[in-house]
Amino acid sequence: MELGIPYAKTEAARALLRARDATLTPPLRALLIMIDGKKPVTDLLPAIKALSLKAEDVHGLLSRGLIEPCPPPRAVRPAPAPASTASPARSLAAAKFYALGQLTLILGHGDAMLRHAAREVVDHPSLMAWLTACEQEVAAFAGDARAARFAALVRELLPDPTTEPAAFG
Repeated sequence: MELGIPYAKTEAARALLRARDATLTPPLRALLIMIDGKKPVTDLLPAIKALSLKAEDVHGLLSRGLIEPCPPPRAVRPAPAPASTASPARSLAAAKFYALGQLTLILGHGDAMLRHAAREVVDHPSLMAWLTACEQEVAAFAGDARAARFAALVRELLPDPTTEPAAFG
């Protein structure tokens, strides 16, 4: 499997996501949603790591027929930047999906209300309000130190406000 190329969801993956099939764990579902046919896997590695997954999990999606390599563009692409200078994949969606994954790990089945509230998160202000509620719930369940760590890790995935639109999409 080539990590330097983009992969796209197959029709089987789209059907699986539409059906909200429980055969995928929440982190794998989030990973499948992030794979968009535009970014190479190397650009998604920070978000993959944030979901506590590995590049092998991408290979698993490939072997299950849920993703496929995108055809190379006709124009010559410049060589990718060295990993030390590559910026992490930061987006509102990455932050939201990471937070959802962490809530499941921290709260177990106690994350239902927050998971439901996440459906209303559509832009930066609503994400920040939701994250505040999440942090409070984590603090009540696992303590202030765990809540502070949760919030810090999620904020690491937030984009620079000048580089991404304020809304998902």
